[in-house]
Amino acid sequence: MRVLFFLFTSILLVGCSSGISVSLPEKFEDTPEFSTGYLTGSLSTTTDGPSSGEGIVTTLYIRQTGDDDIITLIYDNSDYDFNTGFLKGQIFAVPLPAGDYELFCIGFKGDNGNKTIHSKSNDNLGLTFTIRSGNVTYIGQFVTSSLIAKSKLWNQEYPSGYGVVTYNDANERDKALFFDQYPELLGINFNHQKLAERNSQVLSAKTN
Repeated sequence: MRVLFFLFTSILLVGCSSGISVSLPEKFEDTPEFSTGYLTGSLSTTTDGPSSGEGIVTTLYIRQTGDDDIITLIYDNSDYDFNTGFLKGQIFAVPLPAGDYELFCIGFKGDNGNKTIHSKSNDNLGLTFTIRSGNVTYIGQFVTSSLIAKSKLWNQEYPSGYGVVTYNDANERDKALFFDQYPELLGINFNHQKLAERNSQVLSAKTN
């Protein structure tokens, strides 16, 4: 596997920004441009409600149907394309050979100096999507947070050690960001493929 950091190389994207890194199988390097499509979506963290997104790293694990080679997308929360004050994150944009794919696993970790969260789902999430040549496939937004608890004794908030990844849709925002960053792709089809119900919790964990 080769780690690719979000740089722009002619029309073949390998990413968007410094906060996300992508690892692709080396065999994908030889994929002809005419049979390549683009995977996009967003990874973000939230401080909305009783939660904190600080210090959290989220990883998506993807593979082509019938293939054991793994694609990883890692967001380390160090940079952002959007920031509302309680939600910040980045879009990803990855060129992939046309075909059927599966988001089979999600992991996250975080450490605020007091408690550590480290969790990974089973390898059978089964969230499938299709990449079509010359098309953009949008798979949604993945929001990671660490819930905050409140001490009854001291009346202070503190990390509870419980973390969650929630899936939802930010199609309009992410579509605008995608074409703003890659204006040369304006005019190609932008297909939204829903992987789960809106606001579905796709992973949760309690710290050790």
